[in-house]
Amino acid sequence: MWHTGDGGQTWRGSPAPPAPAALETSGDTPSRIRFANADDGWVAAGGKLWATHDGGAHWDQQSVETVSAIEASAGAVHAVTAQSGADGFHFVVATSPVHTDAWRLSAVRLDAGAGPVPRPQLVLHGSAGWLVIVNRTVVGGARLQEGQWVGWKPPCDDAGTPVELAASTTADLVAFCADGMWNDRPPGERVFVSSDGGSSFRQAPTTLPVRSVYPVAAATRSAWVVGSADTEAQSQPQARLLRTADGGKTWKTVHRSGEAGWLELGFTGADQGVVIGQGNGDRLLMTFDGGQTWNPIATR
Repeated sequence: MWHTGDGGQTWRGSPAPPAPAALETSGDTPSRIRFANADDGWVAAGGKLWATHDGGAHWDQQSVETVSAIEASAGAVHAVTAQSGADGFHFVVATSPVHTDAWRLSAVRLDAGAGPVPRPQLVLHGSAGWLVIVNRTVVGGARLQEGQWVGWKPPCDDAGTPVELAASTTADLVAFCADGMWNDRPPGERVFVSSDGGSSFRQAPTTLPVRSVYPVAAATRSAWVVGSADTEAQSQPQARLLRTADGGKTWKTVHRSGEAGWLELGFTGADQGVVIGQGNGDRLLMTFDGGQTWNPIATR
């Protein structure tokens, strides 16, 4: 494992968890690396979860397994784990303080749906959080309120579409719903905005010049960046990053590259963000101006 503390200018190696091929995907369980601070971090790989509380010098395997998503915020780490029982396959959230390994399971359980590959999407900002289960279309959702996960009705859960979420504050949430994939609407992205933490949504005045987006991130309540494959590229797959600065009224392509798609996209503040390309070397890019420009970062 390698980490940087100066915006990607220099990198330093640190011990990885004692797991073979720790960064490979195992079946339908993706690999994840998340740190809450310089000391407390987690690696989910191969269905197992490891934690460190000394910056990666030592790793301990956790009791939580089959982790599909993990994020940390406001002194707590939340891991979405798959559970099976007599009533079928479902997801629950395991939560622990970041400094210790004291996991507790949420009371709310979300069905996995009838599609082939259920995908939990976990979004945190401060003490707020949102969870959506997408299995081709939106299956269900939960929201973090006063430290507890409760049932929540996500946008587009009745439209027959998948959804991608991003949050810029504990109250400001944006949702991208892809029409034309599993419903009979014309292909395109409908965008919905919430200013009350997801209690209500209004449709944004936007027409995205792409048919589907993944992933998405919000730098501020009106500045969003989305990743998309470029359907106009015929001979060679390409990927684009698009940005809006006015809440979705207008969009501009801010980066185009030879990647086949994007693996990760996020902002650590209003100015700094990161994105990882998929394929062609899996490049890391960073922005320091809120997503207006993106430049590759050497990781060695």
